Amino acid sequence: MPKLGLISEVVFSIILSFLLSYLILALMGYDASRVFSIVLTDGLRNPSYLMARSSPLTLTALAFSVPFLTGVFNIGGEGQFYLGALTSLLVAHFTGNSLLALLTGCLAGGSLAWVIAIVKVKRGVNEVVTSIMFNWILYFTLLYLISTYFYDPLMPYQSVSVPENARIGSLTVASISVPLMFPIAVLISLATYFMIFHSGLGYKMRVSGTSPRSARYAGFDPNRLTMISMVIGGAMGGIGGALLVLGHTHAIDSTMSGLYGMGFAGIGAGLLGRNNPLGIVISSLFLSMLVIGGEAAELRAGVPTELADTLIGVIVIVLSAPYIISLFRKVRG
Repeated sequence: MPKLGLISEVVFSIILSFLLSYLILALMGYDASRVFSIVLTDGLRNPSYLMARSSPLTLTALAFSVPFLTGVFNIGGEGQFYLGALTSLLVAHFTGNSLLALLTGCLAGGSLAWVIAIVKVKRGVNEVVTSIMFNWILYFTLLYLISTYFYDPLMPYQSVSVPENARIGSLTVASISVPLMFPIAVLISLATYFMIFHSGLGYKMRVSGTSPRSARYAGFDPNRLTMISMVIGGAMGGIGGALLVLGHTHAIDSTMSGLYGMGFAGIGAGLLGRNNPLGIVISSLFLSMLVIGGEAAELRAGVPTELADTLIGVIVIVLSAPYIISLFRKVRG
């Protein structure tokens, strides 16, 4: 699709999604103009928090989008995110080395995705089924480990903390505090973009995702490319969990509220960014703005949590629908 057509499609989708959301609010008796004003102003009020909130989401979106380009539906970013967060937390706590912790989270997420890919390629088990199983296994395993072995004696409601010397801090740019986790996420997205669109491996992955038969005819191995894309995606999910713990929360609470849902939200961010790593950075910022603004709307306008989530869902669906339809047409064609 030409760039001008893509821009027009996105702009039209944004306008339509906001109109639908405005209509829903009005029909339910809320002051839609005030709600949207709160969402936009409060969502952008704190750039530092917005960047910190969007950074892990960027990585979980890449965890979905990179395998998706090879035709693999990786919804295991949630579990890969959990595993990356836990392993990086423990390595940072016991070694005080943030770089080692970040690499450990990357390796943990990639290893989990490799297992899912192996089961798919060797045994033909659908990756969605395996991913869902691992997501819940890791969710409850982390709850058990944090509440039983790795809790903070002074604050039993959370895990042990990342020591000060192992935390990813921030720098000040034009009087704005920029969390370092944000430029790290952006650099990873840039590297992923060049890998996908400017390397032989990326070309093979995209051909394999569009037409496995053509890939085989060209001498490419779709199974090998599936495994590579899954490992890369899993590594991204693991880094996302590591960044969240090392750069923002510095611990994992006993209810997993800081982690839960980030991998699933990454699917929406990936589709919203058209599975383009550069677009994903923007879509992650946009979705994070909606989440932050939605929380403010709940407090200041009395909008129920369910309604705020519904509005975000409407926006994501409307923005993603044209891209999903074009993908199905491309695959069927």
